[in-house]
Amino acid sequence: MKSYFLLDVDSAIAARQALETQLPGQSEPWLLLSRRGDPIAFFHVGDELDGEPVIHIEADVSGRHFNEDAAVLDVLTRLQALLGGVIEESP
Repeated sequence: MKSYFLLDVDSAIAARQALETQLPGQSEPWLLLSRRGDPIAFFHVGDELDGEPVIHIEADVSGRHFNEDAAVLDVLTRLQALLGGVIEESP
């Protein structure tokens, strides 16, 4: 599995509201669905990474859609425009 992160978001509440706007009808996790209706990625709001307090949005890309990064990054870029922060791929 491959993951992307939107790091250094100011508020978990704002992150959840932005996800509800960008991926309506979804919640914990928010799903980015393909045209066929299966999940491309699962989005979660977290408050800790590697034991450090960091409010973030994590997007875990489904193995079936491993090469569909552009769709995931499009959502993260829209979230970044609303929330700020930095987009990174997991190592």
